[in-house]
Amino acid sequence: MNKKLFSILMLGAASGLFSATTNAQQSCSQTPADPDANLQAKNLLCYLKNNTYISGQTDMPDADKVQQWTGRYPAIVAFDFYRYTDGDTSETQKAIDFAKVRKGIVAFQWHWKCPRGGEYYTDCAFDQDMNNPNSKLYQDIDVVARELKKMGDAGVPVLFRPLHEANDNFMWWAKKGTDNYKRLWKLIYDRVNAQGVNNVLWVFNGMASTEGYRSNMRDWYPGDNMVDAVTSDYYQSWTDYNTLRAIGNNKILGIAETFNALNPATEPPFSFSVVWAFRDCYRTQGQPSSGDVKGCENSWRTAMASSRTISIDQLPDFNATNSSSSAGPINIAQGKTVSTTSVEGAGYEASRLVDGNSTTRWASALNAPSAAVTIDLGGYYDLTGARLQWEAAYATAYEIQVSTDNVNFSSAIFSKSNGVGGTENLSFLGQGRYLRINMTGKANPAWGYSLWEVSVFGESTTALSSSSAVSSTALSSSPASASAPSSSQASSSNSSAAPSQFTCTVTRTGNWTGGYQADVRVTNNGPAVSGWKVYLNFAQNAQITSAWNATFSGNGTTHVTAINVGYNGNLGAGASTSFGFTGNSGSGFTLPGCSGNPNN
Repeated sequence: MNKKLFSILMLGAASGLFSATTNAQQSCSQTPADPDANLQAKNLLCYLKNNTYISGQTDMPDADKVQQWTGRYPAIVAFDFYRYTDGDTSETQKAIDFAKVRKGIVAFQWHWKCPRGGEYYTDCAFDQDMNNPNSKLYQDIDVVARELKKMGDAGVPVLFRPLHEANDNFMWWAKKGTDNYKRLWKLIYDRVNAQGVNNVLWVFNGMASTEGYRSNMRDWYPGDNMVDAVTSDYYQSWTDYNTLRAIGNNKILGIAETFNALNPATEPPFSFSVVWAFRDCYRTQGQPSSGDVKGCENSWRTAMASSRTISIDQLPDFNATNSSSSAGPINIAQGKTVSTTSVEGAGYEASRLVDGNSTTRWASALNAPSAAVTIDLGGYYDLTGARLQWEAAYATAYEIQVSTDNVNFSSAIFSKSNGVGGTENLSFLGQGRYLRINMTGKANPAWGYSLWEVSVFGESTTALSSSSAVSSTALSSSPASASAPSSSQASSSNSSAAPSQFTCTVTRTGNWTGGYQADVRVTNNGPAVSGWKVYLNFAQNAQITSAWNATFSGNGTTHVTAINVGYNGNLGAGASTSFGFTGNSGSGFTLPGCSGNPNN
Protein backbone atom coordinates (compact mmCIF):
# COMPACT_ATOMS: atom_id res chain seq x y z
CA MET A 1 0.00 0.00 0.00
CA ASN A 2 1.37 3.46 -0.88
CA LYS A 3 2.39 4.95 2.44
CA LYS A 4 2.88 8.38 0.89
CA LEU A 5 -0.87 8.43 0.57
CA PHE A 6 -1.58 6.86 3.94
CA SER A 7 0.60 7.93 6.81
CA ILE A 8 1.07 5.38 9.49
CA LEU A 9 -0.52 4.75 12.83
CA MET A 10 1.42 3.90 15.95
CA LEU A 11 -0.33 1.98 18.55
CA GLY A 12 -0.63 2.71 22.24
CA ALA A 13 -2.72 1.25 24.97
CA ALA A 14 -5.75 -0.93 24.64
CA SER A 15 -8.24 -2.66 26.83
CA GLY A 16 -11.44 -4.68 27.20
CA LEU A 17 -12.60 -6.90 30.01
CA PHE A 18 -14.38 -10.00 31.22
CA SER A 19 -16.49 -7.70 33.38
CA ALA A 20 -16.76 -3.95 33.58
CA THR A 21 -16.65 -4.18 37.37
CA THR A 22 -13.69 -6.55 37.62
CA ASN A 23 -10.21 -5.21 38.31
CA ALA A 24 -7.83 -4.97 35.40
CA GLN A 25 -5.01 -7.35 36.23
CA GLN A 26 -6.00 -10.98 35.79
CA SER A 27 -3.88 -14.10 35.97
CA CYS A 28 -1.95 -14.22 32.71
CA SER A 29 0.88 -16.26 31.27
CA GLN A 30 2.91 -13.22 30.15
CA THR A 31 5.15 -10.82 32.05
CA PRO A 32 6.10 -7.32 30.84
CA ALA A 33 9.23 -6.92 28.73
CA ASP A 34 10.27 -4.15 31.12
CA PRO A 35 11.20 -5.92 34.39
CA ASP A 36 10.44 -2.67 36.26
CA ALA A 37 7.03 -2.12 34.68
CA ASN A 38 4.67 -0.24 37.01
CA LEU A 39 1.26 -1.33 38.25
CA GLN A 40 -0.68 0.33 35.44
CA ALA A 41 1.46 -1.29 32.73
CA LYS A 42 1.14 -4.70 34.36
CA ASN A 43 -2.62 -4.31 34.68
CA LEU A 44 -2.91 -3.28 31.05
CA LEU A 45 -0.76 -6.17 29.85
CA CYS A 46 -2.81 -8.79 31.69
CA TYR A 47 -6.03 -7.21 30.51
CA LEU A 48 -4.91 -7.33 26.88
CA LYS A 49 -3.69 -10.88 27.29
CA ASN A 50 -7.06 -12.05 28.59
CA ASN A 51 -9.41 -10.20 26.25
CA THR A 52 -10.25 -9.96 22.57
CA TYR A 53 -11.95 -7.52 20.16
CA ILE A 54 -10.93 -4.40 22.08
CA SER A 55 -11.90 -1.49 19.83
CA GLY A 56 -9.62 1.36 18.81
CA GLN A 57 -9.52 4.42 16.57
CA THR A 58 -6.78 6.83 15.48
CA ASP A 59 -7.43 10.51 16.36
CA MET A 60 -9.95 11.69 18.95
CA PRO A 61 -12.21 13.57 16.46
CA ASP A 62 -12.64 10.32 14.54
CA ALA A 63 -13.33 8.42 17.77
CA ASP A 64 -15.99 11.02 18.62
CA LYS A 65 -17.56 10.29 15.25
CA VAL A 66 -17.72 6.57 16.06
CA GLN A 67 -19.79 7.40 19.13
CA GLN A 68 -22.11 9.58 17.06
CA TRP A 69 -22.66 6.70 14.63
CA THR A 70 -23.00 3.83 17.09
CA GLY A 71 -23.60 5.19 20.60
CA ARG A 72 -20.39 3.48 21.79
CA TYR A 73 -16.92 5.01 22.13
CA PRO A 74 -13.78 3.09 21.09
CA ALA A 75 -11.71 1.78 24.00
CA ILE A 76 -8.38 2.89 22.49
CA VAL A 77 -7.38 6.17 20.89
CA ALA A 78 -4.03 6.34 19.08
CA PHE A 79 -1.99 9.56 19.25
CA ASP A 80 1.24 10.46 17.40
CA PHE A 81 4.70 11.74 18.38
CA TYR A 82 5.10 13.11 14.82
CA ARG A 83 5.68 16.81 15.70
CA TYR A 84 7.54 16.22 18.96
CA THR A 85 11.01 16.56 17.46
CA ASP A 86 9.91 19.96 16.09
CA GLY A 87 8.96 21.13 19.59
CA ASP A 88 5.19 20.50 19.58
CA THR A 89 4.42 18.09 22.45
CA SER A 90 0.76 19.01 22.93
CA GLU A 91 -0.47 15.46 22.32
CA THR A 92 0.85 14.45 25.75
CA GLN A 93 -1.75 16.41 27.72
CA LYS A 94 -4.51 15.34 25.32
CA ALA A 95 -3.57 11.71 25.95
CA ILE A 96 -3.46 12.20 29.72
CA ASP A 97 -6.88 13.86 29.68
CA PHE A 98 -8.31 11.06 27.55
CA ALA A 99 -7.02 8.44 30.00
CA LYS A 100 -7.98 10.26 33.20
CA VAL A 101 -11.29 11.87 32.19
CA ARG A 102 -12.70 9.49 29.61
CA LYS A 103 -11.00 6.44 31.22
CA GLY A 104 -9.69 5.22 27.87
CA ILE A 105 -6.50 3.51 26.75
CA VAL A 106 -3.71 5.51 25.17
CA ALA A 107 -1.74 4.37 22.13
CA PHE A 108 1.16 6.24 20.60
CA GLN A 109 2.71 5.92 17.17
CA TRP A 110 5.79 7.84 16.07
CA HIS A 111 6.11 9.12 12.53
CA TRP A 112 9.70 9.96 13.31
CA LYS A 113 11.18 12.55 10.99
CA CYS A 114 14.71 11.67 9.91
CA PRO A 115 17.06 13.17 12.53
CA ARG A 116 19.38 14.22 9.70
CA GLY A 117 16.56 16.09 7.94
CA GLY A 118 13.58 14.97 5.90
CA GLU A 119 10.37 13.08 6.53
CA TYR A 120 9.73 9.64 8.01
CA TYR A 121 9.77 8.05 4.58
CA THR A 122 12.95 9.65 3.17
CA ASP A 123 16.30 7.90 3.10
CA CYS A 124 18.22 8.52 6.32
CA ALA A 125 21.78 7.54 7.28
CA PHE A 126 20.76 6.83 10.88
CA ASP A 127 23.22 3.93 11.10
CA GLN A 128 26.05 6.52 11.28
CA ASP A 129 24.59 8.06 14.45
CA MET A 130 23.77 5.07 16.63
CA ASN A 131 27.11 5.23 18.44
CA ASN A 132 27.00 9.02 18.88
CA PRO A 133 25.17 10.09 22.09
CA ASN A 134 25.48 13.73 20.99
CA SER A 135 23.54 13.20 17.76
CA LYS A 136 20.01 14.41 17.11
CA LEU A 137 19.00 10.73 16.92
CA TYR A 138 19.64 10.46 20.67
CA GLN A 139 18.05 13.85 21.34
CA ASP A 140 14.86 12.79 19.58
CA ILE A 141 14.64 9.60 21.64
CA ASP A 142 15.12 11.62 24.83
CA VAL A 143 12.24 13.96 23.89
CA VAL A 144 9.86 11.02 23.49
CA ALA A 145 11.17 9.35 26.67
CA ARG A 146 10.51 12.54 28.64
CA GLU A 147 6.91 12.74 27.39
CA LEU A 148 6.29 9.03 28.06
CA LYS A 149 7.49 9.60 31.61
CA LYS A 150 5.05 12.51 32.01
CA MET A 151 2.25 10.13 31.14
CA GLY A 152 3.64 7.54 33.54
CA ASP A 153 3.81 10.08 36.35
CA ALA A 154 0.13 10.82 35.67
CA GLY A 155 -0.73 7.11 36.02
CA VAL A 156 -1.29 6.52 32.30
CA PRO A 157 0.00 3.29 30.71
CA VAL A 158 0.90 3.51 27.02
CA LEU A 159 1.05 1.02 24.20
CA PHE A 160 4.09 2.35 22.38
CA ARG A 161 4.68 1.22 18.79
CA PRO A 162 8.09 2.51 17.65
CA LEU A 163 9.67 1.78 14.26
CA HIS A 164 6.42 0.51 12.83
CA GLU A 165 5.90 -1.45 9.61
CA ALA A 166 9.36 -2.92 9.99
CA ASN A 167 9.44 -5.06 6.84
CA ASP A 168 7.74 -2.65 4.44
CA ASN A 169 10.92 -0.79 3.37
CA PHE A 170 9.04 2.52 3.29
CA MET A 171 10.07 4.14 6.58
CA TRP A 172 13.67 5.31 6.94
CA TRP A 173 14.29 2.95 9.84
CA ALA A 174 13.55 0.00 7.55
CA LYS A 175 15.84 1.06 4.70
CA LYS A 176 19.13 -0.10 6.26
CA GLY A 177 18.29 -3.76 6.80
CA THR A 178 17.27 -5.98 9.69
CA ASP A 179 20.47 -5.71 11.75
CA ASN A 180 20.39 -1.91 11.90
CA TYR A 181 16.65 -2.00 12.61
CA LYS A 182 17.17 -4.30 15.62
CA ARG A 183 20.08 -2.17 16.87
CA LEU A 184 17.91 0.94 16.71
CA TRP A 185 15.03 -0.80 18.51
CA LYS A 186 17.39 -1.85 21.32
CA LEU A 187 18.81 1.67 21.53
CA ILE A 188 15.31 3.14 21.97
CA TYR A 189 14.28 0.42 24.44
CA ASP A 190 17.41 0.82 26.60
CA ARG A 191 17.46 4.63 26.53
CA VAL A 192 13.76 4.99 27.37
CA ASN A 193 13.99 2.53 30.26
CA ALA A 194 17.18 4.17 31.56
CA GLN A 195 15.22 7.39 32.05
CA GLY A 196 12.78 5.79 34.46
CA VAL A 197 9.97 5.15 32.00
CA ASN A 198 8.08 2.14 33.38
CA ASN A 199 4.54 2.71 32.04
CA VAL A 200 5.14 1.39 28.51
CA LEU A 201 4.14 -1.80 26.74
CA TRP A 202 6.33 -2.31 23.68
CA VAL A 203 4.49 -3.09 20.44
CA PHE A 204 6.36 -4.61 17.51
CA ASN A 205 4.69 -4.00 14.16
CA GLY A 206 5.08 -5.20 10.59
CA MET A 207 3.15 -6.51 7.63
CA ALA A 208 2.22 -10.14 8.20
CA SER A 209 1.06 -10.53 4.58
CA THR A 210 4.19 -10.00 2.50
CA GLU A 211 2.37 -10.13 -0.86
CA GLY A 212 5.59 -10.98 -2.66
CA TYR A 213 7.42 -7.65 -2.20
CA ARG A 214 8.05 -7.37 1.53
CA SER A 215 10.58 -9.39 3.48
CA ASN A 216 9.59 -11.85 6.18
CA MET A 217 8.27 -10.07 9.28
CA ARG A 218 9.96 -12.61 11.55
CA ASP A 219 13.43 -11.47 10.39
CA TRP A 220 12.84 -8.03 11.92
CA TYR A 221 11.61 -9.21 15.34
CA PRO A 222 13.73 -7.55 18.10
CA GLY A 223 13.31 -10.41 20.59
CA ASP A 224 10.90 -11.56 23.28
CA ASN A 225 12.75 -9.60 25.98
CA MET A 226 11.95 -6.26 24.30
CA VAL A 227 8.42 -6.85 23.02
CA ASP A 228 5.01 -7.11 24.73
CA ALA A 229 2.68 -7.29 21.72
CA VAL A 230 3.07 -8.33 18.09
CA THR A 231 0.89 -6.54 15.55
CA SER A 232 0.23 -6.29 11.83
CA ASP A 233 -1.24 -3.55 9.66
CA TYR A 234 -4.31 -3.61 7.41
CA TYR A 235 -4.89 -7.35 7.32
CA GLN A 236 -6.98 -9.33 9.79
CA SER A 237 -7.10 -12.86 8.41
CA TRP A 238 -6.51 -16.15 10.17
CA THR A 239 -3.30 -16.55 8.15
CA ASP A 240 -1.98 -13.29 9.57
CA TYR A 241 -3.19 -14.17 13.06
CA ASN A 242 -1.23 -17.42 12.99
CA THR A 243 1.83 -15.67 11.53
CA LEU A 244 1.87 -13.17 14.41
CA ARG A 245 1.29 -15.89 16.97
CA ALA A 246 4.31 -17.83 15.71
CA ILE A 247 6.55 -14.75 15.67
CA GLY A 248 5.64 -13.60 19.15
CA ASN A 249 5.70 -16.97 20.92
CA ASN A 250 2.08 -16.54 22.05
CA LYS A 251 2.40 -12.89 23.14
CA ILE A 252 -0.47 -10.38 22.86
CA LEU A 253 -1.63 -10.10 19.24
CA GLY A 254 -3.22 -7.06 17.60
CA ILE A 255 -4.01 -5.10 14.45
CA ALA A 256 -2.29 -1.72 14.71
CA GLU A 257 -3.80 -0.17 11.58
CA THR A 258 -6.84 -1.28 9.63
CA PHE A 259 -9.43 0.43 7.45
CA ASN A 260 -12.33 -1.64 8.76
CA ALA A 261 -13.34 -2.18 12.38
CA LEU A 262 -12.87 -5.79 13.47
CA ASN A 263 -16.04 -7.90 13.20
CA PRO A 264 -16.16 -10.53 15.99
CA ALA A 265 -18.60 -12.65 13.98
CA THR A 266 -16.17 -13.32 11.13
CA GLU A 267 -12.63 -12.28 12.05
CA PRO A 268 -9.86 -13.72 14.25
CA PRO A 269 -9.74 -13.06 18.02
CA PHE A 270 -7.06 -10.37 18.05
CA SER A 271 -6.72 -8.71 21.44
CA PHE A 272 -7.20 -5.27 19.92
CA SER A 273 -7.47 -3.46 16.60
CA VAL A 274 -7.15 0.23 15.74
CA VAL A 275 -8.89 1.78 12.74
CA TRP A 276 -6.71 4.24 10.84
CA ALA A 277 -7.71 7.85 10.17
CA PHE A 278 -11.01 8.30 8.34
CA ARG A 279 -9.39 10.58 5.75
CA ASP A 280 -7.79 7.45 4.28
CA CYS A 281 -10.62 5.02 4.98
CA TYR A 282 -11.20 2.36 2.37
CA ARG A 283 -14.45 1.04 1.00
CA THR A 284 -15.47 -2.62 1.14
CA GLN A 285 -13.63 -3.58 -2.06
CA GLY A 286 -10.39 -1.91 -1.00
CA GLN A 287 -10.84 1.15 -3.18
CA PRO A 288 -9.95 4.66 -1.95
CA SER A 289 -12.94 6.47 -0.54
CA SER A 290 -11.84 9.94 -1.72
CA GLY A 291 -12.88 11.41 1.61
CA ASP A 292 -16.18 9.55 1.86
CA VAL A 293 -16.10 7.71 5.20
CA LYS A 294 -19.23 5.62 4.59
CA GLY A 295 -17.16 2.44 4.47
CA CYS A 296 -15.69 3.22 7.89
CA GLU A 297 -19.10 4.06 9.30
CA ASN A 298 -20.64 0.80 8.13
CA SER A 299 -17.82 -1.33 9.52
CA TRP A 300 -18.02 0.48 12.86
CA ARG A 301 -21.79 -0.02 13.02
CA THR A 302 -21.31 -3.74 12.45
CA ALA A 303 -18.52 -4.02 15.02
CA MET A 304 -20.28 -2.03 17.75
CA ALA A 305 -23.53 -3.95 17.24
CA SER A 306 -21.71 -7.01 18.61
CA SER A 307 -21.70 -7.53 22.38
CA ARG A 308 -18.23 -9.07 21.97
CA THR A 309 -16.69 -5.76 20.86
CA ILE A 310 -15.22 -3.97 23.88
CA SER A 311 -15.84 -0.22 24.06
CA ILE A 312 -14.55 2.42 26.46
CA ASP A 313 -17.40 2.04 28.96
CA GLN A 314 -16.37 -1.57 29.63
CA LEU A 315 -12.76 -0.83 30.61
CA PRO A 316 -11.47 -1.58 34.11
CA ASP A 317 -9.50 0.59 36.49
CA PHE A 318 -5.83 0.18 35.56
CA ASN A 319 -4.86 1.75 38.88
CA ALA A 320 -6.44 -1.08 40.94
CA THR A 321 -4.12 -2.08 43.78
CA ASN A 322 -6.14 -4.46 45.97
CA SER A 323 -5.21 -8.13 46.22
CA SER A 324 -7.98 -9.35 43.94
CA SER A 325 -6.36 -7.35 41.16
CA SER A 326 -3.51 -9.83 40.82
CA ALA A 327 -5.56 -12.90 41.69
CA GLY A 328 -7.83 -12.42 38.70
CA PRO A 329 -11.58 -12.90 38.43
CA ILE A 330 -13.26 -15.67 40.39
CA ASN A 331 -13.82 -18.91 38.50
CA ILE A 332 -17.51 -19.56 39.14
CA ALA A 333 -17.37 -23.01 37.50
CA GLN A 334 -14.88 -24.60 39.87
CA GLY A 335 -16.38 -27.48 41.84
CA LYS A 336 -19.76 -27.23 40.12
CA THR A 337 -21.75 -30.10 38.56
CA VAL A 338 -20.86 -31.03 34.98
CA SER A 339 -22.55 -33.40 32.54
CA THR A 340 -21.38 -34.59 29.14
CA THR A 341 -22.71 -36.42 26.09
CA SER A 342 -19.57 -38.53 25.77
CA VAL A 343 -16.71 -39.80 27.93
CA GLU A 344 -13.71 -41.97 27.09
CA GLY A 345 -13.91 -43.91 30.33
CA ALA A 346 -12.82 -44.02 33.96
CA GLY A 347 -10.32 -41.29 34.81
CA TYR A 348 -11.68 -38.91 32.18
CA GLU A 349 -14.99 -37.90 33.78
CA ALA A 350 -16.55 -34.50 33.11
CA SER A 351 -16.05 -33.45 36.75
CA ARG A 352 -12.33 -33.18 36.04
CA LEU A 353 -13.04 -30.10 33.93
CA VAL A 354 -13.78 -28.04 37.04
CA ASP A 355 -11.63 -29.65 39.73
CA GLY A 356 -9.03 -26.86 39.70
CA ASN A 357 -6.31 -29.33 38.70
CA SER A 358 -4.73 -28.64 35.30
CA THR A 359 -3.09 -32.09 35.24
CA THR A 360 -6.43 -33.96 35.09
CA ARG A 361 -8.74 -33.87 32.10
CA TRP A 362 -12.06 -34.79 30.56
CA ALA A 363 -11.99 -36.72 27.29
CA SER A 364 -14.77 -37.83 24.98
CA ALA A 365 -14.91 -41.21 23.30
CA LEU A 366 -12.36 -41.44 20.48
CA ASN A 367 -15.01 -42.14 17.87
CA ALA A 368 -17.35 -39.32 18.93
CA PRO A 369 -17.93 -36.99 15.94
CA SER A 370 -19.26 -34.34 18.32
CA ALA A 371 -19.50 -33.85 22.07
CA ALA A 372 -20.96 -31.40 24.56
CA VAL A 373 -20.28 -30.53 28.19
CA THR A 374 -22.76 -28.60 30.34
CA ILE A 375 -21.82 -26.83 33.57
CA ASP A 376 -24.49 -26.11 36.19
CA LEU A 377 -23.29 -22.87 37.82
CA GLY A 378 -25.80 -23.27 40.65
CA GLY A 379 -27.42 -19.85 40.17
CA TYR A 380 -28.07 -17.10 37.66
CA TYR A 381 -25.04 -15.19 36.39
CA ASP A 382 -24.17 -12.37 34.04
CA LEU A 383 -21.47 -14.27 32.17
CA THR A 384 -18.54 -12.27 30.84
CA GLY A 385 -16.03 -14.83 29.62
CA ALA A 386 -14.35 -18.21 29.95
CA ARG A 387 -10.96 -19.87 29.74
CA LEU A 388 -10.61 -23.19 27.89
CA GLN A 389 -7.43 -25.21 28.42
CA TRP A 390 -7.29 -27.76 25.62
CA GLU A 391 -5.35 -30.99 25.57
CA ALA A 392 -3.84 -32.07 22.22
CA ALA A 393 -7.28 -33.36 21.17
CA TYR A 394 -8.76 -29.89 20.82
CA ALA A 395 -11.87 -28.71 19.00
CA THR A 396 -11.37 -26.77 15.80
CA ALA A 397 -15.06 -25.81 15.80
CA TYR A 398 -17.30 -25.21 18.80
CA GLU A 399 -19.93 -22.88 20.22
CA ILE A 400 -21.06 -21.80 23.67
CA GLN A 401 -24.71 -21.49 24.71
CA VAL A 402 -26.51 -20.61 27.95
CA SER A 403 -29.80 -21.65 29.52
CA THR A 404 -31.89 -20.88 32.56
CA ASP A 405 -33.48 -24.35 32.79
CA ASN A 406 -31.04 -26.79 31.10
CA VAL A 407 -33.73 -27.47 28.47
CA ASN A 408 -34.06 -24.35 26.35
CA PHE A 409 -30.65 -23.05 25.30
CA SER A 410 -29.89 -19.71 23.67
CA SER A 411 -28.32 -19.29 20.28
CA ALA A 412 -24.52 -19.23 20.41
CA ILE A 413 -23.06 -16.41 22.52
CA PHE A 414 -19.60 -17.43 21.28
CA SER A 415 -18.48 -19.60 18.39
CA LYS A 416 -15.24 -20.52 16.65
CA SER A 417 -14.57 -22.35 13.41
CA ASN A 418 -10.76 -22.09 13.29
CA GLY A 419 -9.70 -23.24 16.76
CA VAL A 420 -5.98 -23.83 17.28
CA GLY A 421 -6.00 -25.34 20.77
CA GLY A 422 -3.83 -24.30 23.69
CA THR A 423 -5.30 -21.95 26.28
CA GLU A 424 -8.11 -19.79 24.92
CA ASN A 425 -9.27 -16.73 26.85
CA LEU A 426 -12.75 -15.90 25.62
CA SER A 427 -14.80 -12.73 26.09
CA PHE A 428 -18.58 -12.82 25.65
CA LEU A 429 -21.79 -11.72 27.32
CA GLY A 430 -24.69 -13.96 28.29
CA GLN A 431 -27.05 -14.76 31.15
CA GLY A 432 -28.14 -18.03 32.66
CA ARG A 433 -27.46 -20.84 35.09
CA TYR A 434 -26.20 -23.45 32.62
CA LEU A 435 -23.30 -23.05 30.18
CA ARG A 436 -22.88 -25.58 27.39
CA ILE A 437 -19.89 -26.08 25.07
CA ASN A 438 -20.86 -27.85 21.84
CA MET A 439 -17.84 -29.30 20.01
CA THR A 440 -18.37 -30.19 16.35
CA GLY A 441 -14.93 -30.17 14.67
CA LYS A 442 -11.90 -32.25 15.71
CA ALA A 443 -8.21 -31.40 15.34
CA ASN A 444 -7.46 -35.06 14.58
CA PRO A 445 -10.15 -37.40 13.21
CA ALA A 446 -8.56 -40.32 15.08
CA TRP A 447 -9.01 -38.61 18.46
CA GLY A 448 -11.99 -37.35 20.39
CA TYR A 449 -12.16 -34.04 22.32
CA SER A 450 -10.28 -33.28 25.52
CA LEU A 451 -10.00 -30.35 27.94
CA TRP A 452 -7.78 -30.01 31.00
CA GLU A 453 -9.87 -27.31 32.63
CA VAL A 454 -12.77 -24.92 31.97
CA SER A 455 -13.04 -21.64 33.91
CA VAL A 456 -16.12 -19.41 33.68
CA PHE A 457 -16.34 -15.79 34.82
CA GLY A 458 -19.31 -13.64 35.68
CA GLU A 459 -21.35 -11.79 38.28
CA SER A 460 -24.16 -13.35 40.27
CA THR A 461 -27.62 -11.91 39.67
CA THR A 462 -29.56 -14.50 41.65
CA ALA A 463 -30.49 -12.09 44.46
CA LEU A 464 -31.70 -9.44 42.06
CA SER A 465 -33.71 -11.78 39.88
CA SER A 466 -35.42 -13.43 42.83
CA SER A 467 -36.45 -10.10 44.36
CA SER A 468 -37.74 -8.47 41.21
CA ALA A 469 -41.47 -7.98 40.96
CA VAL A 470 -43.05 -8.76 37.62
CA SER A 471 -46.41 -7.02 37.69
CA SER A 472 -46.86 -6.28 34.02
CA THR A 473 -49.93 -6.12 31.85
CA ALA A 474 -50.28 -8.41 28.83
CA LEU A 475 -49.82 -6.75 25.47
CA SER A 476 -52.72 -6.73 23.11
CA SER A 477 -52.26 -8.78 19.96
CA SER A 478 -54.29 -6.35 17.89
CA PRO A 479 -52.44 -3.97 15.55
CA ALA A 480 -51.60 -0.57 17.00
CA SER A 481 -49.50 2.37 16.10
CA ALA A 482 -45.99 2.51 17.53
CA SER A 483 -46.37 6.23 18.14
CA ALA A 484 -45.90 8.21 21.34
CA PRO A 485 -47.31 6.47 24.43
CA SER A 486 -50.52 7.46 26.16
CA SER A 487 -51.31 7.33 29.87
CA SER A 488 -53.27 4.12 29.35
CA GLN A 489 -50.35 2.11 28.01
CA ALA A 490 -49.07 -0.82 30.02
CA SER A 491 -46.08 -0.64 32.33
CA SER A 492 -44.24 -2.80 34.83
CA SER A 493 -42.01 -1.75 37.67
CA ASN A 494 -39.87 -3.07 40.46
CA SER A 495 -42.24 -2.69 43.40
CA SER A 496 -40.33 -4.84 45.88
CA ALA A 497 -37.44 -3.71 48.02
CA ALA A 498 -34.68 -4.98 45.76
CA PRO A 499 -31.09 -4.72 47.08
CA SER A 500 -30.36 -1.78 44.81
CA GLN A 501 -30.22 2.00 44.90
CA PHE A 502 -32.07 2.08 41.54
CA THR A 503 -35.70 1.93 40.59
CA CYS A 504 -36.80 1.28 37.04
CA THR A 505 -40.06 1.17 35.12
CA VAL A 506 -40.82 -0.58 31.85
CA THR A 507 -43.50 1.10 29.72
CA ARG A 508 -45.01 -0.14 26.49
CA THR A 509 -44.74 2.65 23.90
CA GLY A 510 -46.18 0.73 20.97
CA ASN A 511 -47.46 -2.68 19.92
CA TRP A 512 -48.46 -4.42 16.72
CA THR A 513 -49.25 -7.95 15.63
CA GLY A 514 -46.32 -10.08 16.75
CA GLY A 515 -44.27 -7.23 18.18
CA TYR A 516 -43.95 -4.32 20.58
CA GLN A 517 -41.82 -1.35 21.61
CA ALA A 518 -40.87 -0.53 25.21
CA ASP A 519 -39.16 2.25 27.16
CA VAL A 520 -37.24 1.71 30.42
CA ARG A 521 -36.83 4.61 32.84
CA VAL A 522 -33.90 4.23 35.28
CA THR A 523 -33.73 6.43 38.40
CA ASN A 524 -30.78 6.64 40.79
CA ASN A 525 -32.02 6.99 44.39
CA GLY A 526 -28.55 6.86 45.93
CA PRO A 527 -25.18 8.59 45.54
CA ALA A 528 -23.87 9.54 42.11
CA VAL A 529 -22.60 6.76 39.85
CA SER A 530 -20.59 6.63 36.62
CA GLY A 531 -22.38 3.57 35.24
CA TRP A 532 -25.51 1.46 35.68
CA LYS A 533 -26.79 -2.00 34.85
CA VAL A 534 -30.44 -3.03 34.59
CA TYR A 535 -31.79 -6.59 34.67
CA LEU A 536 -34.94 -7.33 32.66
CA ASN A 537 -36.69 -10.49 33.82
CA PHE A 538 -39.03 -11.91 31.17
CA ALA A 539 -41.69 -14.53 31.76
CA GLN A 540 -40.76 -16.05 28.38
CA ASN A 541 -37.51 -16.08 26.42
CA ALA A 542 -36.84 -12.55 25.19
CA GLN A 543 -36.93 -11.95 21.44
CA ILE A 544 -35.43 -8.47 21.24
CA THR A 545 -35.03 -7.14 17.70
CA SER A 546 -33.43 -3.72 18.30
CA ALA A 547 -32.28 -1.50 21.17
CA TRP A 548 -31.01 2.03 21.78
CA ASN A 549 -29.27 3.99 24.56
CA ALA A 550 -28.03 0.74 26.19
CA THR A 551 -25.94 -2.32 25.36
CA PHE A 552 -28.02 -5.50 25.63
CA SER A 553 -26.93 -9.07 26.30
CA GLY A 554 -28.79 -12.28 27.04
CA ASN A 555 -31.28 -12.10 24.20
CA GLY A 556 -33.01 -15.47 23.78
CA THR A 557 -33.14 -16.10 27.54
CA THR A 558 -35.52 -14.93 30.26
CA HIS A 559 -32.85 -12.82 31.95
CA VAL A 560 -31.54 -9.90 29.83
CA THR A 561 -29.02 -7.29 30.97
CA ALA A 562 -28.84 -3.70 29.73
CA ILE A 563 -25.69 -1.66 30.45
CA ASN A 564 -25.33 2.07 29.92
CA VAL A 565 -23.51 3.39 26.87
CA GLY A 566 -20.73 5.95 27.17
CA TYR A 567 -22.84 9.08 27.14
CA ASN A 568 -25.57 8.17 29.66
CA GLY A 569 -23.69 6.35 32.41
CA ASN A 570 -23.23 9.30 34.79
CA LEU A 571 -26.28 9.61 37.04
CA GLY A 572 -26.28 11.98 39.98
CA ALA A 573 -28.43 11.47 43.06
CA GLY A 574 -32.08 11.53 41.99
CA ALA A 575 -31.21 11.66 38.28
CA SER A 576 -32.90 9.52 35.63
CA THR A 577 -32.23 8.30 32.14
CA SER A 578 -33.98 5.98 29.74
CA PHE A 579 -33.36 3.41 27.04
CA GLY A 580 -35.62 1.44 24.76
CA PHE A 581 -36.04 -1.70 22.71
CA THR A 582 -38.36 -3.54 20.36
CA GLY A 583 -39.14 -7.24 20.33
CA ASN A 584 -41.25 -10.04 18.96
CA SER A 585 -44.13 -11.26 21.10
CA GLY A 586 -46.62 -14.11 21.14
CA SER A 587 -49.90 -14.68 22.95
CA GLY A 588 -49.79 -14.13 26.68
CA PHE A 589 -46.65 -11.99 26.50
CA THR A 590 -46.05 -9.70 29.48
CA LEU A 591 -43.64 -6.83 29.93
CA PRO A 592 -40.51 -7.77 31.90
CA GLY A 593 -39.90 -6.78 35.49
CA CYS A 594 -36.69 -4.87 36.13
CA SER A 595 -34.11 -4.11 38.79
CA GLY A 596 -30.84 -2.21 38.68
CA ASN A 597 -27.36 -1.88 40.09
CA PRO A 598 -24.47 0.59 39.86
CA ASN A 599 -21.81 -0.42 37.35
CA ASN A 600 -18.91 1.80 38.46
